[in-house]
Amino acid sequence: SGGSPQTLYYGPYNKLLTYCFGDGFDFVVTPQAPPTENIRDTVDFIVYLIAFSSTSQKPVFLIEVKDDAHRLFPTKRKAADEQMRLRYDDLIHECPLSFLYGLSVLGTQMRVYRGNTASRVLEPSLVETDRRYLLPEDYLQDQWDVDILSPQGFCQ
Repeated sequence: SGGSPQTLYYGPYNKLLTYCFGDGFDFVVTPQAPPTENIRDTVDFIVYLIAFSSTSQKPVFLIEVKDDAHRLFPTKRKAADEQMRLRYDDLIHECPLSFLYGLSVLGTQMRVYRGNTASRVLEPSLVETDRRYLLPEDYLQDQWDVDILSPQGFCQ
């Protein structure tokens, strides 16, 4: 028994962020409660961490981690992307930096987001779909394409 998905993912990702941001007093990495009361939005919630500037208490980085099974289904990939975009809607105006970076991680595969705090442009761009049709099987399939545990992923 490996424990709940939360316990499997929280420790390693918290340790990784603490390593990246340091364990000094410049930044604080903190877990966040599920960002919504809507049960539909929280059912797939595993880990949601934000790094805050310790001096301003403003968000400077965010990461949302979901189980790797989310990579298998187009609806789960779409939901992961939509949830990241909602987090940016909530946090971008508070970020003291020029850009608010974030990671959506499905298992260990990540997708990098970058929000411009001045223009409020978020990259990557939203991939629109025609709501008259079901999502294609390959919708956003290759977007979580960097393993966060690889040297390339760590450097990104």
